[in-house]
Amino acid sequence: MQDMTSRQLLRVGEDRFRVGPWHADDRIAYLALPPPPTGPSVDGLNGCLRGIAAAGYSSVITSALHPTEARPFLEAGFTEYDRLKVLSHDLRGLDRLPNPTGGVRLRRARRSDRDDALAVDNRAFPVFWRLDRASMTEAEKATPVCRFRVALPEHDAPRRVLGYAVTGRGSGQGFLQRLAVDPDQSGRGIGSALVLDALCWASRRRCRRVLVNTQRHNTRALSLYRRLGFEVTPTDLLVLHRPVP
Repeated sequence: MQDMTSRQLLRVGEDRFRVGPWHADDRIAYLALPPPPTGPSVDGLNGCLRGIAAAGYSSVITSALHPTEARPFLEAGFTEYDRLKVLSHDLRGLDRLPNPTGGVRLRRARRSDRDDALAVDNRAFPVFWRLDRASMTEAEKATPVCRFRVALPEHDAPRRVLGYAVTGRGSGQGFLQRLAVDPDQSGRGIGSALVLDALCWASRRRCRRVLVNTQRHNTRALSLYRRLGFEVTPTDLLVLHRPVP
């Protein structure tokens, strides 16, 4: 049986899955579809579940799935755990975006920034939605082109990550994969600066639109995105779970 103590690519027939321990509880398996995501067969999914059971996991939770990707999971006995709102910002015909502000300096993330960015992420999100190293790497690899930016104090000498954003590009669309701001720095416009920076980057690369998802009860994030020109789409993403058979 394939080792699943870290996230691994698992092949079952023609289907591929990425499986490993969930960051919040290593008794729970995290199951994702590697890019480009396509709905697996029910037989392939059941084979994956047998492998997860053999590895000793008690239950499994999925990444956020489009409803079409979720169908075979629901047929295999998964149920809804949570859902995410998807928002879209149309960049076509947009003459100019406001310049990012916020009294911070934005630059490309360095390798030495990763731990600080993860620390910000862990402070910004409840346990279920936090990223670990593996899930942050997955966010960066989810699209063919990725941009990782950090927000730093504009004038303070000590380097301190105040927030970060991971933005991707694929199939003519931009994806704001992750946005996190230190809660101690809320209200300073750092989130707005990072989002506008992502929109400007996507616009320069001729993306038609930028998509982002967030928890349906995260009113602060929903308000931020709407204020910056995003609109809620009619399609939610589904997070599913089930006990291991």
